Amino acid sequence: MFSFLNRKSNLLGLDISSSAVKLVEMGRKGREYCIESYAVAPLPEGVSNEKDIIEPEPIGDAIRKVMRESRTRLKHCALAVPTSMAINKIITLSASVPPAEIEAQMAMEADQHIPYPMDEVSYDFEVLGPSMHNPDMLDILLAGTRSENVEVRVAAAEMAGLTVDVVDTETHALENVLRKLTNELEQYESVAVIDFGATMTSITVFEQGRLTFSREQSFGGRQLTEQIMHRYGLTWQEAGLAKKEGNLPENYISEVLDPFKDNMVRQLHRFLQFYYASSQRESVSQILISGGCARIPGIDEQIQSVIGTPVKVVNPFAQVALGARVSPVRFTGDMQALLIAAGLSLRGVG
Repeated sequence: MFSFLNRKSNLLGLDISSSAVKLVEMGRKGREYCIESYAVAPLPEGVSNEKDIIEPEPIGDAIRKVMRESRTRLKHCALAVPTSMAINKIITLSASVPPAEIEAQMAMEADQHIPYPMDEVSYDFEVLGPSMHNPDMLDILLAGTRSENVEVRVAAAEMAGLTVDVVDTETHALENVLRKLTNELEQYESVAVIDFGATMTSITVFEQGRLTFSREQSFGGRQLTEQIMHRYGLTWQEAGLAKKEGNLPENYISEVLDPFKDNMVRQLHRFLQFYYASSQRESVSQILISGGCARIPGIDEQIQSVIGTPVKVVNPFAQVALGARVSPVRFTGDMQALLIAAGLSLRGVG
């Protein structure tokens, strides 16, 4: 199962990352989107390795926990496979190809572009519209992954009593939340979205509002927590709490945080170089940063100073209402980690 189809009924967005399970239930009241409920639960050590799920049972337990804490009544969900495990490819076909023949044509394209036996693959496609370069052609997004990457996530969700209606890619979920809740993708010629997660950092580039490049690599906030542990002799839990509350010695900023921020800038610069090499472009119009590390004070200004491109921390929830089950203070602290889950839930919101 791998589906780009939207659902008419509301869906839970379920983001299974390398360190946590994040659940978001979105709805709509008139023209206004609303966060009806959400919850986040950490995963035990060793359950996953850079988003490759090793033990689905503890993930099922974590999903049950976020369902209890969110107090949601929904039982149908959308989830995503990581960028690093998916293949996203823009296929260009003649606009004269009859709609009834596109599916057969895309099956042949999938066989050509996905480097696994087709009986081991889940894939789907979405017609984006006329090609940006030739109006007589159609741009079609092809996405695929090994079926085992889908099956292990579906199994974990089913252990918690959920029915999986949609399996997406993280890049497509990110695009969905930005497109529906902001005008960022249409506002600029090219936009690079950098998500600094717990163990993985990803880049997604949109040109003229369309996804054209994505990449992911091992780097994230976990490394900062580990540095705090080793530098100050703390346990993992103590280091995480100290990082969150800012309860650290005076030399923390100069000896630990500043070098980590420098590393964040280097990772972003490396990502951009990969993009420029593949696209023959030399710049992007806007950089948006998200993820837990995007909350580090001053990181947006530092990136902009070094890279020379306008940078801002993305906040798709600025105009989103919060339901009665959502604590505004808690949500503000968590929202940077909820973009994927929100984008998935939006698949069930008209």
